[in-house]
Amino acid sequence: MTGFCDWLAEAEAGAAIAYYRGHLVFDRLPEKSSLTDQQRQALVAVADRVMSAAANGFCFPVQRRLGPNDWLYIAVRASPLRSAPRPALRIPGPFAAAANDAFPSPTSLVAA
Repeated sequence: MTGFCDWLAEAEAGAAIAYYRGHLVFDRLPEKSSLTDQQRQALVAVADRVMSAAANGFCFPVQRRLGPNDWLYIAVRASPLRSAPRPALRIPGPFAAAANDAFPSPTSLVAA
């Protein structure tokens, strides 16, 4: 369960990794998810780790819509020189496509 943490420790500022594809909100919920209990628990673990890392200023969680109920959830490594945590990034509006296309492709999915 250290895949994301290992990546975070080794990644350079600006590096990006996709940690989930689907609909995170629904897939975290046992009554909505089509995942097995084990898959759902692994998803919850990695999603919680990403949000904890973001709260502590280590990464920026972003998402990219691929289709209806289909999102790519991405963590972007923050600079180690950052002095304070910032809220999660999501670039809305007319420039979103260009800004959100800045991530390397293909991205690999990681386990918690």
